[in-house]
This record gives sequence, C-alpha cells and structure tokens, in this order.
Amino acid sequence: MLSDTDIEQAASQLAAYRSQNVLPQLLETYELLISDYRRLKSDYEEERDAREKYKQMAKGQDRSQERNNPFVLVLVDGDGYVFHESLYGKDPDVGSNAAKLLNERIKASLRAKDLEHCQVMVRIYANVAVLSKALHKAGLAGAEKRSLAPFIASFNRSYGLAEFVDAGDVNNNTNFKLRALLSLYAENTQCKHIYFAACHDTAYISELLPNMGKHSRFTLVKTPGVKFHDEFTKLDLGIEELPGVFRSTPLESIAPYRAAPPSAFSTARNASGGAQLLSDPAPVRADAAKTPCRFYPSGRCKYGKTCKNLHVEDATSSKITWRSTTNDPQSAAGGSLLDLLESRYKTSPLFNSRSDAATDFMNGKAASSPAWLDTHELPNKDDVPEGQVAVNKNGFRLDPYIPPTGVEVLGRLRAHKRVCNNFHLTGFCGAGDNCAYDHGPLDEGFKQALELLARSMPCAKRGACRKAACTSGHVCQNADCRFRGGKALCKLSSQSHSEDLVVARYVAATKSSPPNPSSSGIGSRPGSITDVDQGLMLNTLVLVGEEDEMEGGLIDMDSD
Repeated sequence: MLSDTDIEQAASQLAAYRSQNVLPQLLETYELLISDYRRLKSDYEEERDAREKYKQMAKGQDRSQERNNPFVLVLVDGDGYVFHESLYGKDPDVGSNAAKLLNERIKASLRAKDLEHCQVMVRIYANVAVLSKALHKAGLAGAEKRSLAPFIASFNRSYGLAEFVDAGDVNNNTNFKLRALLSLYAENTQCKHIYFAACHDTAYISELLPNMGKHSRFTLVKTPGVKFHDEFTKLDLGIEELPGVFRSTPLESIAPYRAAPPSAFSTARNASGGAQLLSDPAPVRADAAKTPCRFYPSGRCKYGKTCKNLHVEDATSSKITWRSTTNDPQSAAGGSLLDLLESRYKTSPLFNSRSDAATDFMNGKAASSPAWLDTHELPNKDDVPEGQVAVNKNGFRLDPYIPPTGVEVLGRLRAHKRVCNNFHLTGFCGAGDNCAYDHGPLDEGFKQALELLARSMPCAKRGACRKAACTSGHVCQNADCRFRGGKALCKLSSQSHSEDLVVARYVAATKSSPPNPSSSGIGSRPGSITDVDQGLMLNTLVLVGEEDEMEGGLIDMDSD
C-alpha cells in the first residue's frame, strides 16, 4: 500500500498535468482577440482618413467662399450724419451721386488697407420724416412730410448693395437697427472691415467694446458736422474722415449729437438768497437765448427766415378762442377744469429752477427747463419792502417768485371749492361776515396755488403797474408756456416773456382804496374756486395775439 507521502505526490502530479492541458485553450483565445483588434483598427483608420478628408474639403470651400465674396460694411446713422448740402437738389440723380461719392471715398480707404477687392455694402438708417423737415428748413428739400423720398429712391438705385432705409418715427429705432447689424456682422468672416459712421451717439459704445483695439477690423468715421465723443477715441479703433460726403456744419433743427446722459445745469437759492451754481452748464443751442416770435405759431410772421426772434412750432393744433366757448366751464373743457389742470401737471409739470424739481432734473427725473426761464432771478415775496414793488433795469414790474404747484395741491383745491379768493389773496373781503365763502385758515401751499392762478391773468397796465395789491400777472412764470415751446396757451403778452427778470431796484407802490364789494375783480369781491377756474379757462383757451381784444373777464384786469 502507498504511503501518505506517495499519495500526496501523485495528487500534485495530477494537478500539474491538468494545468498544462488548459494552456492551449488560453493561447487560442488570445489569438482570436488579436485578430479582432487588427480588424477594428483597420476600420478606425479608414473612418479617420475619411473624416480628415471631409474636413479638408470643408475648409477649402470656406476659404473659396471667403476668397470669392469678401465685402466691407458701411453703417451710417442718418439722423446725425447728414449728406453734404451740395449732394441735394432737384436733379433726379442726386441720391445716386451721393451713393457714388460715398463708394469712391470708401474704395480709396480700402486701397490703403489692401482690401480693394472687397465689395462695399452700405446701410443707412434715419427718421426720414424728421430729416425731411430739417432739410426743408435749410432749403434743401420740399415741404412734404417725407420730401427726402426721391433722394432715397435715387440712392437705392445707384447699385445693389446700397440701401437708405426709413427707420420710422419711433424714438431710437435707428439706434436699434444699427446696433443689431453691428452685432451681426462683427463676427462674420466674409465681412473684412466695418466703417461705422455713428460716433455722435455714445449708445453704440457697448456694441463696440468687445472689438476694442481691432484696427484692421473697424474704422470710425469722423465728420466736423457732428460731435465726435471722446469715448470712441478710447476704443483704440481706426478713425478716418470721408471728405465731401457729410456736412461740415450741424443741420439746424436737428441735434448735432445725442449725449449719453444729459448734462445737468440748474441754479438754486443759497441761504443768503443768492444764486448758486449746482453743476457745469450743458451745451445750449445758439438760438436758445432768442425771444420766441409771437406771430409765428399763427402763421402771421412777415419776416420769415430773416426774423430775429425764435420760431417755435405750435405745440397745439387747437384754434379755439375764448369767444367760441360757453359760459359753462364744464362744457367748454369737456369735464372739470380741475381735471384739466391735474392732467396737465401730470404730463408737463411746472418746472422752476428754484423748486425741488431742479434736483429731480439733475437726477434725470424731470424734463429740462427752458434756458431762458430764469425765474430764480425773481425776488422772494419776503424780500420786497412793504409799500414798494420790484422793477428791472427797464422799469418793468416784476412779480414775486411763486413756487410751482403740484398735483397734491390741486387735489386740495378740489376739496375747497367754496374758498373766498379775495380774503386769502388780498386780506380783505367786502362782504365781511356775510360772505358765503370760506374765510378759514389755509396752508401756504394752497395760497400759492390761488396766487398762481391769479397771476395767469395779465394786468391791464402790464409792466407799468405800481399797484401794491395787484394780484394779476406781469411776468410769466410758467415753464410750459407756448411762448417757450410748451403746450400751455398763455394770456400774458410777449413782453412779459422777454423782459429781464433781474431786480434792478424797488420803487414806491401806489396805494389803492379798499375794494368795492360790487366790483368783479378777484381782489374786490367774494368768490369761490370756481371763479378762478373760469378765469383760468379763459386763459387756457384764448389765442396768442388777442391780449388787447378781451372785453371782460371773471378776474379783474386791475383797471385802477
């Protein structure tokens, strides 16, 4: 019998034999794997070669396309960059001549950039209605609303890639169109260069910032006719002029440039009552200091373009006179006059440089006050010595400054319809205790509203008045007055709008006897706020030029 050692040895030999028998099978499997790998590698290499070949073909097509259809883009903001005056006229080919001249100047610039093989694509956007009106005033176009249409048609006929497009009457639509085109073509590989003629408007800065320093890609067009903002110079792009293409002087009635934020300019009273400069002055048009022509809105100015006064467009199409109205202010206004006043204050509030609105204006919250409305020069009521009135260097009487009235005061005006105007404005009421209207105390803001309405009616003696208790108007303090280009019709004479508002001296006032209760003036008989409403209604509806024709009114004209 075998010993245990022999048995263990036999078992080991059997195990070794079995392992040697598995090895051929493993070798066979490995050989199959290598064969599969070689086949897959071959397929991969074929696919890779095909893909690389396709890529090379695609790149070749792109290069061919770029080589065959390169172009440069000329973007023009036609609201600011206006063609030279020599390019306008009655010739039917004037637009085509302008397009050809622009194309020649661009081609000359491209030769210096080694891009003369590129086609030139021109896109001009403008508000054609406004531009036509401005060109008509300059004597370069007809009086039609879009008199520039024949010029544009001729321009577009010049060659296929030139387009002059009407952007419409919507504000900033030109800006919107040009920014979209600039963003689209800035990364277009076929577009080799972009000429940008809109450097009067800093709103385009944001679109140009990503391309800062790309001289070979962008050229900014500069022309003396518009302001070239310093912000564009900081972009480090190419800057060129196109001689003879655009105007060398600004076009009248069109702002030569649109500033990014409006420069704030205002004055305010300091503690001592003097005028204090709050910020640097904004650019002011040369004609801003002219006196508005009182005859131009009604078409009766006989001097035409040679008139030395400012021709302000009529802001209202209404030609109603006080004679055509009824005695009912409700029917005349189509509703409560207080509603009319309140809506006016909501849309175009009275602005005065000494009010809180000046601060709002500097913060961009209010409209700009006309440059010639210097009501901050008027004296404060407390500064006028008792028994005297303020006059300017011409001896013209000046009214004390009246702070502007807000909507909330008009609301209180509605709530106090039975207020005695005589008592609160002059301190005297002929009816005494028998007065049917309220003599109770009123806050200062309400008194200011009453005084403002009274001052809207002119004094019969105008600047020669020396009556201390006169509550009628001698100078206009309404910033929305039509004489200043606003919408409100004003009853005060043109002289009341053009006089110097600086106090030269104080003169003795004439004493007036106590008002007669039977008279009809605001300072001589009891009345309610409705009386003031009716007086203001006459003031609102009367046409300019009829100051001396009014035969009577609900507010006394100071016939003293």
